[in-house]
Amino acid sequence: MDTSAVTYIQAALGVVSLMIAIVFYMSWKTLGEKPWALRWALAFASLTVYWCVHLSAGRFPNFETYWLVANAFALATLTLALRGHCQRSQCSFLPKNLWPVTLVVYSAIVWTTLVSRNTGLSAAIFPLTSAVSLLLASLMVVRHRRHTRPAEWASAASMTLFAVAQLPTAAFLYGLGPDPDVVLAQMFSHPSMLLRPAGLVGMGMFVIFMLASDLYEDMREIAVRDGLTGLYNRRGFGEQAAVAYANARRSRSDVSVIAADIDHFKSVNDEFGHAIGDRALQHFADMLRVDRRVEDIVARIGGEEFVLVLPRTGIREAIAVADRLCVSMASSPLVCGGQQIVMTASFGVAAISDKDTCLTDVIIKADRALYRSKRAGRNRVDLESSQLMRTVDGSLEARRGKAAAGK
Repeated sequence: MDTSAVTYIQAALGVVSLMIAIVFYMSWKTLGEKPWALRWALAFASLTVYWCVHLSAGRFPNFETYWLVANAFALATLTLALRGHCQRSQCSFLPKNLWPVTLVVYSAIVWTTLVSRNTGLSAAIFPLTSAVSLLLASLMVVRHRRHTRPAEWASAASMTLFAVAQLPTAAFLYGLGPDPDVVLAQMFSHPSMLLRPAGLVGMGMFVIFMLASDLYEDMREIAVRDGLTGLYNRRGFGEQAAVAYANARRSRSDVSVIAADIDHFKSVNDEFGHAIGDRALQHFADMLRVDRRVEDIVARIGGEEFVLVLPRTGIREAIAVADRLCVSMASSPLVCGGQQIVMTASFGVAAISDKDTCLTDVIIKADRALYRSKRAGRNRVDLESSQLMRTVDGSLEARRGKAAAGK
C-alpha cells in the first residue's frame, strides 16, 4: 500500500477516534456522569494518541522506541474500554484493577522487543490481547441483564466479529518469526489497514447506540417509578398489572392483590411535618419490598396508598403475606432523631375470579376490603364480601382480626 494512502487512513482514524472520544465525554457530562462513559471517552482519547504516534513514527529516535510507545497507548485503550464494560455490567469475574494485567502484557512486549528479540511474537501479542479483551467485553454486554436489548446484541456482535478477525492476525504475525519477511509483512498490512476503519467506527457507533439505549431505559424507569419510594407509580403499576393479568389468564394460575394504607397518616404529617411524613412513606415502602419475589409488583398509587400484586398466589397465601406486613408495621416504629414513631397500616386482600375481566376488577375488590378493615378499627387485614372463604368447620370467614392480637 502506498505510504501516503496509509498516512491518510491513519489520520482519518485519528480524527474518528477523537470525535468518538468527544461524544463519549459529552455523554458522560450530560447523562448523569456514568463512570463507564468517561472510561470509554478516555479509551478513545488514548486511541487518538495511538494514531498520532503512528503518524509521527519518523520522529522517534529508533523503531523500538516508536513500537513501545505505540503499544503502550494501544494497551491503555484496551484496558480503559474493558474497565468501562466492567463498570457498566458490574462484572464480578474480572478484577477491579486491570492495570497490573496490562503491565504484564506490556512487559512481554518489551521483553520480545528489547531483550529476546522476536518481531513476530512482539507484533502478535497486542492483537491476541485485543481479541481476548473484546470477547470478554461482548460476554459482559450480553450477560448484563436477563433480557439483552437489541443495542447490546449489536454491540456484542461487532466486538465479537472484530475479535475473531484479530485471531488470524495474531497467528499470522507470530508465524512471521523473529526476523519477518518485509515484503510478506507489507502484503498482509494492506487488508489489515483497510479493515481497521470499519471495525473501529462500527464498534464505536454500536457502543454509542448502547448508551442511547441505556438512556432510554433510564428515562422510562423515571416515568414509571415513584420518585420518593422507588416503587412503581400509577402508570408503571398499570403496565405491570396488565402483564400480570394476561399471564395469569394464559397459564390459568392464581393472582392476588393486597391494597394497603398507612393508618392516620395525616396526623403524622400534622404532628411531625412533611419531611417525617416522607420518611414514613419510605419506611412503609421498604417493608413492602422485604421478601418479595422477582415477579411480585409493588406500587404506590396515591399519597399513602400502596398496592401489591402477587402472581401465582392464592387468597389464603395472600392473607398470610398481609398478616405478616400488618404485624411488621405495628412492631417496627420509624426512628427519627432518636424518636420512635409507632405506625400501623390496614390491608385489604382479593384474588382473581372467573368474573374478573381485568386486574382492575381485583384491585377494586381489594380496595373495598381495605375500607372494611378501616371501618372495623384499622391495623388489620380484611376481605371484600364477595371474597369470603369457607373455614375448616364449614362456616364463612367474613372478617379478619387485628394483626397485633394474633388473629
